[in-house]
Amino acid sequence: MVRDAGEPVNKGQVAEALGIGRRLAGFHLDKLVAEDLLSADFQRPGGRGGPGAGRPAKYYRRSGTEIVVNLPERHYELLAGLLLQASRDTSGDAPQQVLERAGYEFGFEAGLAQVAAGAPGPSGGAAAVAQVAELLSRYGFEAGADGDDLCACSCPFEALAFDDPERVCGLDRAIWRGMLAAFDPEARLASTTTRALGDEACLAHVETAAG
Repeated sequence: MVRDAGEPVNKGQVAEALGIGRRLAGFHLDKLVAEDLLSADFQRPGGRGGPGAGRPAKYYRRSGTEIVVNLPERHYELLAGLLLQASRDTSGDAPQQVLERAGYEFGFEAGLAQVAAGAPGPSGGAAAVAQVAELLSRYGFEAGADGDDLCACSCPFEALAFDDPERVCGLDRAIWRGMLAAFDPEARLASTTTRALGDEACLAHVETAAG
């Protein structure tokens, strides 16, 4: 209602529009202010002022904060950023190679940042796979580790992955490889499967130098 009003509104106007009590309207409006979805200030209605004008009323307007909520978690803004980064590449390499390089660099830097923030450094083996799974989950993959295997239960690029699996799934596996390199430089993804290409699940087997 506040958004559609096009101008600041008070709790009385909201209560009347929604058919609820003023106190209930004020409670929910103040909750929205606390979450930075609305902003509020006190003002007198137009034409009123001076002695006898009464106390200023609290008026609410939409906040300027930009909020995006996706359930399940999606990160299309990350995909757009990597595509833009790839579009600026002047190496002359094949477009997919450029895109996957951008994904790998992103994953590697995210892994290094995780280590710098206090995560264990390069460890190898199942410990590294578990660390990669934890980091992937922060970006919407809902990943888990089972020994040397990684499994993603969700995809932050879901809609576009099914639209263009060769390109988008290639990109996200490059992100996986980059993260893995930050925790175990000698490891590699030996085999992968992806739902977007008809497989049952998005899986990757991690092979270490010793294995």
